[in-house]
Amino acid sequence: MSTWLVESTNPALTAFRNVPLSHRLLKLFESADVTRPDVSVAASDSRLSPARRLLVIHNPTAGRGKRRRLAAILTALRKEAVQVELRATERAGDAEQAARDCGPDIDVLVVAGGDGTINEAINGLMAREQSPLPVLGIIPVGTTNVLSRDLRIPGQANVLARLLAHGTTRDIHVGRANRRYFSLMCGVGMDAHIVDHTSLRLKKRIGKLAYVLQGLRELLAGAPRRYRAEIDGSEVVEASSVIVAKSRFYGGEFQLASRADIGNPELQVCLFLRSGRISTLLYIIGMGTGHLDRMPGYRTVMAKAVSITGHDGDPAQLDGDCRDCLPLEIGLGERPLSVIAP
Repeated sequence: MSTWLVESTNPALTAFRNVPLSHRLLKLFESADVTRPDVSVAASDSRLSPARRLLVIHNPTAGRGKRRRLAAILTALRKEAVQVELRATERAGDAEQAARDCGPDIDVLVVAGGDGTINEAINGLMAREQSPLPVLGIIPVGTTNVLSRDLRIPGQANVLARLLAHGTTRDIHVGRANRRYFSLMCGVGMDAHIVDHTSLRLKKRIGKLAYVLQGLRELLAGAPRRYRAEIDGSEVVEASSVIVAKSRFYGGEFQLASRADIGNPELQVCLFLRSGRISTLLYIIGMGTGHLDRMPGYRTVMAKAVSITGHDGDPAQLDGDCRDCLPLEIGLGERPLSVIAP
């Protein structure tokens, strides 16, 4: 469900508010109304790009703090002479469908959410056959916002609004695991089991700490796992965990793959060669201290394609959510995506 936000003094607003769901959306974002572009305003600043038309996908059940942040950014967008349409998500998959189905009148598809919602939108964009694609914009209001950190998306509402309205774009190259796309990483092994077993209810209550608690459970369980990774059809490596990265960041501020670059059509394969509680603990310490590359049994390889087998049916996490399972064929997306970034 969507609505165009207009000036509260507009006479048409009285009739518009008679629509119950639209009224609730207006009440949710209160004063965060965004006008259609005013030609006189746009013409007053020749440095501005032509007015963009934005579709903002958001979760109306997000926490109060996240709603306030989104409302502040929408209010700031009101000053930038852009058109903004809001579309609320109601269930998993809605963001993907919105990205796949949005019409040619939309210039920028803006995702107000975390990495999981952004992943949905990216999969929707990559599934589109029509061209050109809308540009991807990001308002980071999720539990983790790794992609926005990698792209250096600003946090201040007025700065972010100006970026979304008039900022430049850059191309990113996403990865593909079987039939799903990812912008951050695809992992199998301990991290995938942590993601798969973490309680969603607990995650909503305590955020990223829920992953830490589940990680401790996985560490104590110490279930032995070995996977076979075939890299670029030539080298074969056995490891206890494998993470194929497109972003250098992992879980927030941690750097797992220092050579990964979302702007390059290449994958960095992170191999955790040793298994067992002690080795796993050393990996965690190395990641936390920024010295993972010095830990024994850790190795990275640049690649274009990776096949991972072993323990068929084991979960695979893509961008922080379990969306597939072994075996995996991992490569690069067929085309780059344009995103708004500094």
